[in-house]
Amino acid sequence: MFDFLPGADVVPVGSTLLRQAVAQVRFNSQGVLGTHSGVSQVHDALAERYPRLTAEQQVNITAAPGSGVQSTTTPQYRFQDLRGSWAVVLGPEHATLETSAYIKWEGMRERLEEVLSAVSEVANLRVRERVGLRYVNHIPPASDGGFDGRVRREVLGMTGDKGWRSALVGAVGQIIAGDGKTQMALRHGLATDNSLPRSPYLVDIDCSDSEPVLYDMAASLAYLDELNDVAYRCFSWCVEEDYRKSLTA
Repeated sequence: MFDFLPGADVVPVGSTLLRQAVAQVRFNSQGVLGTHSGVSQVHDALAERYPRLTAEQQVNITAAPGSGVQSTTTPQYRFQDLRGSWAVVLGPEHATLETSAYIKWEGMRERLEEVLSAVSEVANLRVRERVGLRYVNHIPPASDGGFDGRVRREVLGMTGDKGWRSALVGAVGQIIAGDGKTQMALRHGLATDNSLPRSPYLVDIDCSDSEPVLYDMAASLAYLDELNDVAYRCFSWCVEEDYRKSLTA
C-alpha cells in the first residue's frame, strides 16, 4: 500500500512530536448508542481506564442547492481518564479513540480492541462504513527558527526560505493520495501553537477507507495495522532521518 513510500525503522518518538493520535471506526447507525442507558453499558466495561463519562452533541452541517445550509445535532458520549490524555468518543455511528499521550501503535491498538469489543457486546454492528487513523505532529524549529535538517525540503517549499519564512503569517497545504480504496491526506505547514514562542511545523497525516464492508473487528484492526504502517512511512519521508533518529519517546 502506497509502495512509493520507502520502509523505515520504527523510532518511538511518542509524544516528543506527536500532539494527537485518533483512530476511528464508523458503522451502521445504532440507536442504542444514542441513549444514556445503552452507552452506560459500554462505559461499565471500560470504566477502569476511562472513569469519566460526559455527554456531548455532534453538530452535522450539510449544504444543498435550493435548501441552503442546514445543521443537525447527534448525541455522543465521551469517556476519559482523569488526566484527560486518553478518551473514547462514542456515538450512534462511530467509536473513536483519541490520545495526546501516544507512545507506540501496539498500545493504542490494544485499547481500540477493548473499545470495539465493549461496543459489540451492546450493539449489533453489521457494516463498517469507514475506518481511519490520524496522527498530528508538531516539529519544533531549530535555534535559527528554521526547519532545515528536520523537515524534508520538498515538504517545506517556500517555508524553507529564510526570507519568506520571516514574512509568513500562515502557510498550510494539503496533498491527497489514493491507493485503491485507501486515501491518505497530508496537511503540512506552519502550525499555530500558543504554548511555544515560535510556530512549529505541522505534519498531519490522515489515512482512511470509506468503502462500506461487512463489519469484522479482526479485519478492521488488521486494516488499521496497515494504515499505521502507511502513516509512519509518510511521516518518515517528511522528517529527515537523522533528526527522527535523534528523538526518544
